[in-house]
Amino acid sequence: MKLRWPSFQVPNGVRALVACAIGLGGALFFAQFLDNRHKLKDWVVFDLATIWTWQVFLSAALVSTGALVVHKLLPDRDRTRLETFAFAYPVGVVVFVLGMYLGGFLHLLGPVFAVALPTLMLAAGAPHARRAWQRARATGTFPRLSLTGLPLVASVAGLLLLGILYLGAMTPDAINYDAGWMHLVIAQDTAREGHIIGFPGDWVLNVPHLGSVVNTWAFIVPGLAIPQLRWMMALHTEFVAVVWTMVGIAAAARWLASREVGGTWAAYLLFPGLFVYDHNIGGAADHYMAMFTAPMLLATGRALRRFDRGACLLLGALMGGALLTKLQAYYLIAPIGLVGLVRALVLLIRRRRGDPDAPSLRAIAIGFGLAAAAAAVVLLPHFAVNTIWFHNPLYPFAQNIFSGTKWTVKDGGMQASMVLADWHSRAPAVLSERLARATELSFTFSFVAHYSFVGDLPMFGSVFTLALPFLLVIRNPRRLWLGAFIAMGAVFIWAFTYWVDRNLQAFLPVMVAVTAAILVRTWELGWLARVGVAALVFLQIAWGSGLYFQGADRVNAAIRLLRSGMDGRGRDTVAANRSQYVALGNALPPDATILMHNNHGTLGFNRRVFLDWIGFQGAIDYRLFKTPRDLYDRLRALGITHVVWVPFQRELSTKQEEIIWNLFAETLQNRRQFGEFTVAPLPAAPPPVEAPYQVLVVGVAGLPDGLYPIQMLSSTDLLPPTMRFHALPSKTAPSPGALLDEAKVVLMGGAAGLDPAASERLNRDFRPVQAAGGARILVRKN
Repeated sequence: MKLRWPSFQVPNGVRALVACAIGLGGALFFAQFLDNRHKLKDWVVFDLATIWTWQVFLSAALVSTGALVVHKLLPDRDRTRLETFAFAYPVGVVVFVLGMYLGGFLHLLGPVFAVALPTLMLAAGAPHARRAWQRARATGTFPRLSLTGLPLVASVAGLLLLGILYLGAMTPDAINYDAGWMHLVIAQDTAREGHIIGFPGDWVLNVPHLGSVVNTWAFIVPGLAIPQLRWMMALHTEFVAVVWTMVGIAAAARWLASREVGGTWAAYLLFPGLFVYDHNIGGAADHYMAMFTAPMLLATGRALRRFDRGACLLLGALMGGALLTKLQAYYLIAPIGLVGLVRALVLLIRRRRGDPDAPSLRAIAIGFGLAAAAAAVVLLPHFAVNTIWFHNPLYPFAQNIFSGTKWTVKDGGMQASMVLADWHSRAPAVLSERLARATELSFTFSFVAHYSFVGDLPMFGSVFTLALPFLLVIRNPRRLWLGAFIAMGAVFIWAFTYWVDRNLQAFLPVMVAVTAAILVRTWELGWLARVGVAALVFLQIAWGSGLYFQGADRVNAAIRLLRSGMDGRGRDTVAANRSQYVALGNALPPDATILMHNNHGTLGFNRRVFLDWIGFQGAIDYRLFKTPRDLYDRLRALGITHVVWVPFQRELSTKQEEIIWNLFAETLQNRRQFGEFTVAPLPAAPPPVEAPYQVLVVGVAGLPDGLYPIQMLSSTDLLPPTMRFHALPSKTAPSPGALLDEAKVVLMGGAAGLDPAASERLNRDFRPVQAAGGARILVRKN
């Protein structure tokens, strides 16, 4: 006899509910089991999940609002879906940053605002996104992934190396020097104060920093327990921006090639500098500016047709975003402007010849004006902050133009232009030589690096340069010539002005898109052409294979972090990064103000900071200090409560500073050590009032022997030789020892020599002062 189960149908909904209960029950059991071994709260994967949840939320908000703005400015028929996404993210970033400025001006920056602003942006664009979704469903035009052949190979390789790029950016170990000095410090300090602030203690923190405004969100968003997780959030935001940059590259490459070709975004593999330190994802601003550049090229193509108002407004907003990120955006804006003027002239000639479709002079002028106005609106909050804080919208530059500039020193404008913007990297001053060198560098920049951390090896751009001759054989290369001219124009302006290779990253996506489009169009010429393209690409990838793993230390740090979760040490591993900075800051009162002596990096202190490094700030001028008491009085006037320094780390900028600082440092008591940093409170009792120091110089290179007022020892090698102050002694003697009685301080170089009697008096009446400089410092005993 055969048994039969009762025949009845269980609804699918009930089956799904039971399956859900089984899965959740299993997960809860397994979680409890694992929690008994290693507490779940220590699993770094949950921190990463929190970070990525916020990243998805932010990206959705930016694209939602950005797509709405793009829809208002450009007709749907004038752009593909890929181009819409390419425009939407950077436009959304611009809207988000303006919202952050508004919240900052209203003193609203905090966890509530961090959630509210993206939520409002998501809600604003939701109706348009829903309508676009419904149209796509009705018409069956959802995008489909149908890559085959070389596009598939390129995309797979691109995704694999994108994973390596992510691992190299995942942990705080990826933070580079500049981010620990300025980019993330701006975000840290703004978040701490809860509103937009100026930075009188450090000039470079007051130049445009859109990326830092974006990263302020990482420092106020809820759910991140320790500072290092907020640094990781900022690095993840930058990584997401790089991913969206590749969307822009794909859209620009398709437009330039006039072909629907997949996989072009992966052409970034031909530019492996992205994986090398100082060009990699590290918390700096270069990749945020790069995010705007491929969309700028696309918007330029739209605007040049007829100078339509929407296209010009879009281009201006993108230009404003780029300029608000880094002033080096003018590298790309200048050639775009030149192309615009030439195109305007051509259209005006066509109109005079009777072409009814050519726009009028008025329409063209309005287009230019709208682009400039949109850029100005985006830049306005930054200019407003500098005007309010420093009475100079261009601060720290143009200090000699704006006579009422606050927080400046004598020759501050010159110092900013020669030290902050390092004179060593400037192009030659003579115009003819500058033009010749700029022309040469435009074609050799990718082969001969000016500085790098990989032994001056070529890191990126070589295929771009070597692919340009393909333009001579490609059919109908009009758009390609446009893209190549704009890219080469940006390279030329870089070579004409300031030779810092890292700044080439600012418009790298344009070079990538142009290169990808040229190679695609050349590939179409047949198998002989393909042999040439393949040889060029293979050689670059073979060479780049070593550069792709230059960040192995950062990748290993990510792997160590993921493995540490098995030992229950995930959070501890994260917290160990820059722990001495965080510990130092936590050891000080919340309202402490720090003097950071002769150093830059302050990420983790999370306290107000003044620097004292000449050429980087306008608050402390050692040229004015003739005794340690003068320095103390200035620090007290600035509200300095604590001094942080690395004892004897490096020689100071001037001999005057060497003397004043090292004698002042002897008065600092109650010292504590945090890693390499020494911290001490500013003493309640000031050093004694003394007469201005007279310094006897003996055997110091570049300084004749004799007696000097201390202010005469203010020359610095940070300035070009022609701008240095060359001192002469106020008094000399056949034997320097004869001046010993008049000296408060003796500065002795390696070639110093005194007669026996003077040497005996020196040893009896003076004591040595510890200093890092090459010259010995001795001060008269009290």
